[in-house]
Amino acid sequence: MRMKKGIKQMDKMNQEHLDELNHEQVEESEQKGLNKPYDSAFKSIIQKCPRLALFLINEMFYQRGLISKKYDGTEQVRLLNGELSDVLDKNLEEDIRMMVESEESGNFHLECESAPGNAYVMLRVVRYHVRTALNNMKLVNGHIKVRINDSGVLFLRSTENTPEKVIVSIEGPQESSMSYEIPALMLKSYTEEILMEKELYILLPFLFFNYEKDLKNVKDPESYKTLNTRWGKIIDHLKEKTADGSINAYEEQTLYDALKVVVEALAQKNKVTEEVKEIMGGKVLEFRADNVFNAGKNEGFKKGFEEGRKEERKVWQNREKERQLERQRLQMEIDRLRTQLEEMNRSAGLPS
Repeated sequence: MRMKKGIKQMDKMNQEHLDELNHEQVEESEQKGLNKPYDSAFKSIIQKCPRLALFLINEMFYQRGLISKKYDGTEQVRLLNGELSDVLDKNLEEDIRMMVESEESGNFHLECESAPGNAYVMLRVVRYHVRTALNNMKLVNGHIKVRINDSGVLFLRSTENTPEKVIVSIEGPQESSMSYEIPALMLKSYTEEILMEKELYILLPFLFFNYEKDLKNVKDPESYKTLNTRWGKIIDHLKEKTADGSINAYEEQTLYDALKVVVEALAQKNKVTEEVKEIMGGKVLEFRADNVFNAGKNEGFKKGFEEGRKEERKVWQNREKERQLERQRLQMEIDRLRTQLEEMNRSAGLPS
């Protein structure tokens, strides 16, 4: 019990030290959990449209030579449980952990961070590595195999002090050591055009972070015009990519809904909700992609039901025709027998 208490105290001291490493002050509102809408949007996109994450993995890892395989978007993606067992934190929760199943399969852990230059997030990723390794280590022929996932961080906000990467060095016993890289992407490095060129559609919903200054000043005519133009361009890009087959209708709707959720959260944070809603057309923000999907299923069921009814009517009509033909045949046979009987009666001199 004393040991566990001591561990908790050490963890608290480490936490205080990690907080000191963050030279950029994280706003109080975001410390209270307003990062959640952005996390939720990021997770929701990958959970609903996992193949879009493959292009983000290409940008984070392949372009930097950290992996040898460039994914083309056709690979199977399996999402892994985002909660890790931890004796100190009952809910040590990652943003996204996933496995790409291909000839060169890979395990990836992606974090989305809205606080600028937050050094703690990189150390938190290493902590995930340790917990994942402990959970998944295997004993094979006298060797304990420990695997560490490839991890990367997406910074929605960044400053000149935000690192593009962190090198993790591990010093082991018997003078052994190893090191690996945790790459970071800064959203502010990307425009709509660059995202389209690199197929980073997954980042489109977060682009308004790059225009947060205009959001704060949205009551100014120039800022309002800038935001209105940016909103229109993003929507146009989504429509264009759906039209040319780069994304499907479900992915378009998921990205559109996530965009609206992110923009509303930013507007709420900057206390300009009404002005931003006007830019978005005054529509209520909600995740409608599931409704589109379910509507499609319902439409398919309805269509199938109607087709079934048509087929049933067709079968019934065919059977009715057969019955009519049979009735006509029987009637003709009755008429023939009646005529034959009348002739026999006449020949015998009997009354008809």
